[in-house]
Amino acid sequence: MGKRVAFVSSGLEHLGISALAAYVRQHRHEPVVVYEPRPFSSGSGTDLPALARWLDPSPAETAARVLASDPDLVAFTSYSVTHRWSVEVAREIKAHRAIPIVFGGAHVSAAPERAIREASVDAVVEGEGEGALVDLLECVERERFGRTDVANVTFRGPNGPVRNPVRPLIADLDALPWADKSGFYSAVPELEREYYVISRRGCPFRCSFCEYSTFSTQYPGEKPVRRRSVTDVVAELRAVRAGGRVRKVFFWDPIFTLDLHWVREFADTYAREVGIPFECYTHPQTMSDEMASLLAKAGCIMVRVGVQSVNSDTLASVDRKGDRLRVQRTLESLRTHDVPYSVDHIVGLPGEGPIDQLDALHFYNRHRPRRIVAHWMTYFPGTTALEQGRRDGTLSDADVERVLDGDVGPGYIYGGNAGLANQQQLARLRELSAVFDWLPLLPANVVEWLLERERYRYLPGKALLRQLGVLVLAIRGEPATRERALHIAASLYGATRAALARRLGRSASPHPRVNAGAPGAKAYPHRPSAPPVVVRRLAIAPADHFAK
Repeated sequence: MGKRVAFVSSGLEHLGISALAAYVRQHRHEPVVVYEPRPFSSGSGTDLPALARWLDPSPAETAARVLASDPDLVAFTSYSVTHRWSVEVAREIKAHRAIPIVFGGAHVSAAPERAIREASVDAVVEGEGEGALVDLLECVERERFGRTDVANVTFRGPNGPVRNPVRPLIADLDALPWADKSGFYSAVPELEREYYVISRRGCPFRCSFCEYSTFSTQYPGEKPVRRRSVTDVVAELRAVRAGGRVRKVFFWDPIFTLDLHWVREFADTYAREVGIPFECYTHPQTMSDEMASLLAKAGCIMVRVGVQSVNSDTLASVDRKGDRLRVQRTLESLRTHDVPYSVDHIVGLPGEGPIDQLDALHFYNRHRPRRIVAHWMTYFPGTTALEQGRRDGTLSDADVERVLDGDVGPGYIYGGNAGLANQQQLARLRELSAVFDWLPLLPANVVEWLLERERYRYLPGKALLRQLGVLVLAIRGEPATRERALHIAASLYGATRAALARRLGRSASPHPRVNAGAPGAKAYPHRPSAPPVVVRRLAIAPADHFAK
């Protein structure tokens, strides 16, 4: 066996860590996952500060769990909503042991030279992480971690950051191992109810608010989208079905409907060999009448449509393909083939105000999606929107510095970090944002009545509404939302149970390390119990992020 790497994660199940765990195991190293669900403070939609203060582990407690696993290297995957927490844990680890600490993920990958300024971080991985992480583990194994010439990695040099070129993207995703989810499932078994998977890496679009907006700069000349074969995806999901615990599959591809030929093959094979209800994302630019019919044939019970705005001028200003008519045709195609759909909408996009949100609400009220998932405009590192905001004065230099340091406000679910100067306008947007949650639950004429004379201003707070809305939709019997609500409830229960056990002293040790695939280990549904050398196939790129 090689070296032991401890992956540290919080919030939702992290597909990137599952992919990296499988890859390092394939290369004879031992992965350990220290998972802190933090269900009430991770910005995932269930935040409750009072419970978080009581149940969340302190950074020192998490660091103690990491050190108890006796790792040779510690790896954090950092998103903007978790970056500050990750840094605090890393500092606690460094305070007790001189151990190499590596950061990767969307937040630091976008600005590695900024991230390496943090004294507790020894290396920052940019882009795809598999090859770089194995190289770093081999440096530890040979006691050469001080070398600074590893591709995809930024180090701290004597004269400042040393940023190495990125290596070519992995072209053949079928050659990689399937994701190893054992670290998450052993911590919160309830996560297994909904199986997260990705069939491809990359995105062809360059929306300014998304990390993919700078792909061509980071990877000039590279093919932006690579996809697993239908055979490979279905083989993984057949194994999942055989386990008997999964109730729904969620394809986390930013856009599942990119390739009509691929989906044609997938629809027949998935329906015949897997048959588990699934949910996926689409973009109006990639939806057609035939695509909608194929999704229905395959057994899709929910399509989340990345609308973001119904204002064609706004879409053009944020470099997003499509327009209002394209959105309308997409929703009509899904409705024609009886494919349930929800829409993703961004409140506070640059240039949009209350009038634009009213227009969007009237539009959605005519088309009646099953659910509206309203996010707030949030600026992230490495996006063209961040630099555009600095240039046009929407963001001050201090605002940009806070974003780079991981200050994204309350998160894209609860208010974002758009920092609108007009507080009266911001208050109106917050009031209107509540209507997006209510709209699918109310008759169309009631929604119009609410909008007519600004009666929506008297609706209760948005955070509570979002949870109540999901509950009501579940009670009404909408299958995808019901299953989603059950998954969230089960995961919250499992995470809370584990946190309570630790808080009350019934479990002072870290979660047990599960050597998935090794003789005598628990056999998880995504792979048979067998020696590690036979484990193969992959589910997601560690750098993939939301890009609907």
